[in-house]
Parts: sequence; C-alpha cells; structure tokens
Amino acid sequence: MDKVKAIVLFAKPWRFVDENTGQVKEGITVEYVMTDNLVPVNNEDGSVGYEHVRQTLHVDNAKKIEKVPGIYDMTFGYTVIKGRPVMKLQTLKFVSEVI
Repeated sequence: MDKVKAIVLFAKPWRFVDENTGQVKEGITVEYVMTDNLVPVNNEDGSVGYEHVRQTLHVDNAKKIEKVPGIYDMTFGYTVIKGRPVMKLQTLKFVSEVI
C-alpha cells in the first residue's frame, strides 16, 4: 500500500436503498488534492495548479474525517476494475489543519 499526504477539501456521507435489490448502500464522497501545501505549481502538461480528485470511501472512515479542509495521511491500495488494476483510496488519518 502507498501512503501520501493530501488536503481534503470536501467530504459528504451518503446512503440510499438500491431499488432493484433493496440493499442499503452507503459511503463517503471525498474530494482532495494530492499535496500537503498549496504553493503555486506549473505542471509538465502545461497546466497550472492542482486538479482535485473525487473518490468514494467505505462508510467506516467517517469517524476519521475530523476537520475539513485538513491535511490527511492517505493510504492507497489496488483494486481491479474491468480487468485493470486501479489505485484507490482505502483509509485516511487526520494530520493537521491547513494553515
């Protein structure tokens, strides 16, 4: 598993009942930038700044989201989607507020 520091910008829990199966589905949508400071940056592709990432986390991580925006240690693992390995956010841990 890979670990990265990132700034969480937004987090929102969600829950719904699948109409077809009746199964309750729930999780947390998290939006973040993969840096722990927001100094200006020029990217290799000619873009500038930080592109945000949006992912869904398991609902068990809700208690770990203490302050937003905030700096978090994020742990990533791999999952397989359509036969390809994809890096996915697994857990996070609060480090500090963004100053």
